[in-house]
Amino acid sequence: MRALSRIIAAGALAATTATSVSVAVPANATTRHHRHHYYGRTAYRHRVCRRSSAATGKVVGGVAGAVVGHSLIGHGLLGTAAGAVGGVIAGGAVDRSMSARYRCYYTR
Repeated sequence: MRALSRIIAAGALAATTATSVSVAVPANATTRHHRHHYYGRTAYRHRVCRRSSAATGKVVGGVAGAVVGHSLIGHGLLGTAAGAVGGVIAGGAVDRSMSARYRCYYTR
């Protein structure tokens, strides 16, 4: 344990003395100005995104939800309506997530 603490102390001492050594800088190095040139495109492009209505996903989800709701929840109007509402919400979310990368484009 004593040897490990000596090694750590020696490493810390070496690190602090290495950073405290000053380096001589020429006098003209501080006054020299560098010009940076940009040779790329200067026409900036803007990202335009539109929100998908997800109509196809809502219709398919509503029909599938109505069929599943009718058979699982009950054979009446309540089961069909509840399944249709759930299907519309789920179908819209799935359609938006599947077509998310196609809704944004860049323009000048």
